[in-house]
Order: sequence, then structure tokens, then C-alpha cells
Amino acid sequence: MSVSSPKTAPKIRVLSEDLTNQIAAGEVVERPASVVKELVENAIDAGATQIRLDIEGGGKKKIRIMDNGMGMAPEECLLAFSRHATSKISRFEDLESIQSLGFRGEALASIASVAKVRCSSARNESEGGKLIVVEGGEILEEKDFACPQGTTIEVAQLFYVTPARSKFLKGDSTEFSHITQVITQQALAYPDIQFHLTHNGREVINTLPTDQLHYRIAELFGADLAKYLLEVEAKSGEYQLQGYVSSPVYTRSNRSAQYCFINGRFVRDKVILHATQQGYSHLLPKGQHPVMFLYLTMDPHLLDVNVHPSKAEVRFAFQQDVHQFVAHGVRDALEKNQQISVDPSVRDEADIPLGEPVHRPPSAPHTSYRVPAWVDKSHTPHQGDLSRALRTMVGQDADSTSSQVTWFDKAPTPVANLIYSEFEPLGQLDRSFIIMQGKKGLLVVDQHVAHERILYERFRGAAENRKVEVQKLLFPLAIALSPGESELLHPHLQRLLDLGLELESFGKNEYLLRSVPAILKNGDHEKLLRETIELLPKGTHEDVLDEKYEQVLIMMSCRNAIKVNHTLNLDQIRKLISDLEQTSMPYTCPHGRPISLLFDIDDILKKFLRK
Repeated sequence: MSVSSPKTAPKIRVLSEDLTNQIAAGEVVERPASVVKELVENAIDAGATQIRLDIEGGGKKKIRIMDNGMGMAPEECLLAFSRHATSKISRFEDLESIQSLGFRGEALASIASVAKVRCSSARNESEGGKLIVVEGGEILEEKDFACPQGTTIEVAQLFYVTPARSKFLKGDSTEFSHITQVITQQALAYPDIQFHLTHNGREVINTLPTDQLHYRIAELFGADLAKYLLEVEAKSGEYQLQGYVSSPVYTRSNRSAQYCFINGRFVRDKVILHATQQGYSHLLPKGQHPVMFLYLTMDPHLLDVNVHPSKAEVRFAFQQDVHQFVAHGVRDALEKNQQISVDPSVRDEADIPLGEPVHRPPSAPHTSYRVPAWVDKSHTPHQGDLSRALRTMVGQDADSTSSQVTWFDKAPTPVANLIYSEFEPLGQLDRSFIIMQGKKGLLVVDQHVAHERILYERFRGAAENRKVEVQKLLFPLAIALSPGESELLHPHLQRLLDLGLELESFGKNEYLLRSVPAILKNGDHEKLLRETIELLPKGTHEDVLDEKYEQVLIMMSCRNAIKVNHTLNLDQIRKLISDLEQTSMPYTCPHGRPISLLFDIDDILKKFLRK
């Protein structure tokens, strides 16, 4: 038996400067958008009023940023590439009252350690400037250079010295969408600065300087969104809140249009987001979020921005105070605009025309609804609202005096194999549920999810065969998108056309919607398109594409299905049930929710002492 040599303990050593720079760069430079954020913040701190960005290959190939700020003196240009070299702070106490966007002095050194960087800068055009060329952290060139006041930095071949890291980057469109988001954030934070962004030579953002935040919002997100904004203005002690939130009638299904700034810095803060949502109280539908552009100003001593190298996270000295202040500010803004309210009685009209031909899958032959043989044909079912009757039966009616009428012993069971045509419709419960009677008991059908299943299968079948029937809009709908939404939409125009959504580029970040799927013709077309964009994938992997487009089909079906609180007559109910029975999965909606519940007849008989 051989005896292994004793294991040698590794020695502690100081890492080389190049290696420490690359390790540190991993915290500061995650992707091209990180580079853009750091350099744009430097330009803003330098007092720039014009910032131009030219991006190639999603930022992986080249990033060029030019500003007209104060620039750097010749002797400072080289020093700027040293780690922890900064003009923003000079002593420990400065960390407690940070006013600038940057302060760590890590950005240029970190970027230069993993990319090829060319920097030219001048304080005064007449005095000349300096050119610095750095590759992989090594200074290759330093010379006097004639250039206008300001700074120009070109970053090429990001992560070329660490190819393993470059493999984790996404496609060009995805990476550029992150860059677009960064510029949108900064453009909202500083409306007085002109931002000009291009990608592969195509102009994406070109803002005009303004002192009106509302104008900048309209410029980036469109006038249609801006008209739904309510002004927020509140002040209490060390806190001041300004900005805009959307009226409760205008919501989004995600938080993509929520922007919060603290002392001019964009942050992702759960305290502010939760406080805003609380400010709306019960005004928002479940799963919907308001649009917000909120600007919180406070004493820097009450705020810690030195939480993460990205500087997008903060820590409050008095978190609860901030939460209450923001929630009250949002609530007050909504109360001041009480004339804008949601009428719960107003619902979209259902589209169940009795004479409309139905396109079904080949495997599902059309059969019209037939009254079951066991039903007494001479009896005319009640066509009204059965809410009180059913509630009395299950013991929910406070006016009920029968001691025998209480809750069912058995919970209603989801339908899995019943034949709908064996049940006869009686009417509606709360204008939301269809009540049907049969030999096995009482069947309750959710009209919304039933119609959702019908629309989904029709739509999916047509989309798979590329035979979606379209409805041309009499007047094309002009829709202004944010730069990020526009970039996300552009690669998917052909596939959306296959779904019946015909879109035509109409100027910068604007599109004309010319047609919609005929099956969805009665919906809110703009809302439909915006929610579709929110679901679109940023990547191009086929599995991801298929999954996302499936979600689009489900969303379209859900948004255009019969809503709750909508009256249906018996003929419409019978047509709905007949259409439902022809689907491949008539028992659950595309989200997996049950369509029907069965109240067992034996349990009903027991409750009335009949069995």
C-alpha cells in the first residue's frame, strides 16, 4: 500500500493588481448596460447638458459616449484610470452626505481591466486635451490631443480578456434593451439634459432638454400615457415627494413603468414600491400595477447609498417614516382627483352573437345545444338572476329562517368528465356564473373562464395553421411606445402578424396598428398590444419564443372573454355551453382554473331531509 505524501498547505499571497482589478470589475461591470450606467453618471456629475451614445452589437462590440461636461485636466486623465481615484469624495465623512451619482472611483479602472478603452478629454478646447488608450488594464498610449471641451470614451470588445464571462451575455437585442432602460432612467431623472442614443446607426432616443417633467415623460412613453397621470406633491419635515402616478383607470400587468428616484438617483426600492401600492388601497384590480414616476428628496444623512456597487439599492435611516410619507402622498394625489373614478358596473360587452359561424378544430364537429331528454319541455326555466336562490340554498342568506338549509357537507367538485348537454341552464348567479340543473346535481359554470377556453382553442388552432382571420381597423390606431418597448417589439413584427396583429413603423418609437384578430375585434386594442409587448421574450431561443407566444395567446383570450357582471340570456348561455363542449379541454381554462363545479344531488336531498 502506497503512502500519500502529506498535503501542502497553500500559502497566503497578495494578488496581482491585474487580477484584483478583474475581480473588482465583476462587481461593477456585469454587462454592457453597467458600462453605460457608470459612464453616463460620470458625464452627469461633470455637468454635461448633452450626452450622446453610439452602441454597436448591443454594446458587446462597441460603446461610445460623448459629453460636453467640464472634462478633465491633462494631468487628471491618466489618474482617472487608477482604482479608487475620484473627485467626488475626499474623506470618510463625505460618505454620509453623498450628492453625486458616482463616488467610488472604480468605474474606469474596472472597465479598462476587461475591455479596450480609448478616452479623450479636455477642460478647455483652446488649451487642448489628453488621449489615453488602455487595453486589459495596460496603458498603451498617452499623448496630448486636440478635442472639444468634454469627454469622449470608447469601450470596445467588452470582456475580451475574460472570454468565459462574455459567454454569459445575452443576444444583442437583449443587451441593448438593458442599455435603453438605463438611458430611460437617466433621461427621466434629468429632463434638462439632452440624451441621444443610437444602435447600429439607428436612432432610438433623442430627447429635447426641458424643465417640464411631464413633457419628458410624454416624449419617452407617449402622450397617451401622459394624459392619465396625476400630479403628486407632498412635503413633511426632511422629506419632499414630487412626480406623477397614473389614474386607477390606467394600469399595467407588471411593474415595467414604475420609476423611483431618490435625490436624483434611480433606485429599485421595495419600500417605495409597497408604499405606492398601498396608497392605491383597493382601487386597483388584482394583478394590476400603477404607472409611477416618483422623485423623493431627503437629507443625505438619512440615506445610505453605499449598499451595493451598482448604487441602485439604498437603506433608509427611518424606513417606516418614508413608507408612511410616500403612501400618504400617493393617496392624497388620488383623493384630489376624485372625479376620476372606476365604475364597477361598467364592463366590456361580451361578443357572443347568436348567428356567428364558429371555426372549430377538425376533430371537434359542431353540435348545437339540445335540451336533455329528462327535462320537462313545458317548463320555461327562470331567466333572471338566481343569486338569492342559490345563496339561500347554501346557507349564505341572512334572511333565511330554515334550520334545515345550511352548508353542504361535501365541497363542490370540479367537473372532469361530465357531459354539459346533460344539464339544462336555469339562469345566472351574480351575472357571472351559469347555473344548470341535471340528474347528478347542480352545475355552476364560470362564464368568463368558459369563454376564455373557447377563444383560446379557436385562436391557437388558427395561429398554428397561420389562418387567423383578421379585422382591418377602419382607422389605424397610432400607438407611441417607450424606446425600450419599441426595441423589444421590433424583432417580433412578423410573428405578431401571423397572430393577426399588423403593425407598421410610424416614426421613431411609434407604430400604426392596422389590423387585429377578428375574434378579438371588440377589445381595447392599445391595451392588448401593450400587454403583448410586456410578454414578448428578449431572447431568440425557440423554446422561449414558443412559451412566450403561448402566454400571448392565453392573455389575448383572457382579455377578450366575457367579463364578470355581464348579463346573458338563455340563448346566449346555450350557445356558450355548446361551444365549450366542442373544445378539447372543456373543464379547465388555459390558466388551469376549473370551469365548472358540481353540487351533488344526493347532498342537496340530504340537506332538505329528502334522503
